[in-house]
Amino acid sequence: MTVPRPVVVTGGTSGIGLAVARRLVADGRPVVLLGRDRGRADDALEQLVDSGADPATIVAVAGDTTDPDHLARAVDVCAERWGPVAGLVTAAGRLARGSVTDLGVDELRAALEINVVGTWLAVRAVLPTMVEQQHGRIVTIGSVLGSVGAADRAGYAATKGAVAAMTRSIALEVAVDGVTINCVAPGPVRTPMNAEQHGTEADRAAEVAFTSSIPAGRWGSPDDVGHAVAGLLAPEAGWTTGSTVFVDGGYTAR
Repeated sequence: MTVPRPVVVTGGTSGIGLAVARRLVADGRPVVLLGRDRGRADDALEQLVDSGADPATIVAVAGDTTDPDHLARAVDVCAERWGPVAGLVTAAGRLARGSVTDLGVDELRAALEINVVGTWLAVRAVLPTMVEQQHGRIVTIGSVLGSVGAADRAGYAATKGAVAAMTRSIALEVAVDGVTINCVAPGPVRTPMNAEQHGTEADRAAEVAFTSSIPAGRWGSPDDVGHAVAGLLAPEAGWTTGSTVFVDGGYTAR
């Protein structure tokens, strides 16, 4: 009998989270999508089914990814449908763009709440089940900006650096329990979240210049990240933990 090994994906209704879900259901793994907006969640379900996913392998839960009760509900839904949660991907995220003097404190706090606190809470929501099962695969979503600098991105970089550091420390806590946790750090990826950042002529010119600095010669796609995440979620991937995996077309290898 095949064990379902279901996965909870926060921020799973668009961008990288949706791409992760698409790859997982293609591999036959059940997925719980957690996102803030009910309408977007329904759209995500429709997209996945239209792409060939079995509707019986997907469920969407609308909720705040920084609310422990909503996260607990996602874990409960997973258990009710398919059994104990076996994987978690923390793809919910928020940008914070601006210089140190221009970025508003409220905007920075909002990014910290979603990117850092939300990740912390999601991991905490699944760990008791994973430790009890003596099996679990967790992938946090960081960014290359957690490791390299970029002007006007200090706030966002701080949140993603925190995610990578958190991942390493949690790995040491749970390695003996059969639970792995790794951080996937994407480079420049075209997603709905960052599309609004490239609206002006100056933005487009900067994008062209930036693309030339990527050894692969192109921006990544959410699916590029989804494939990397799926590998780390595999039951066989039990010897890789506490790592940051850069999915960036060679950007950080320069």
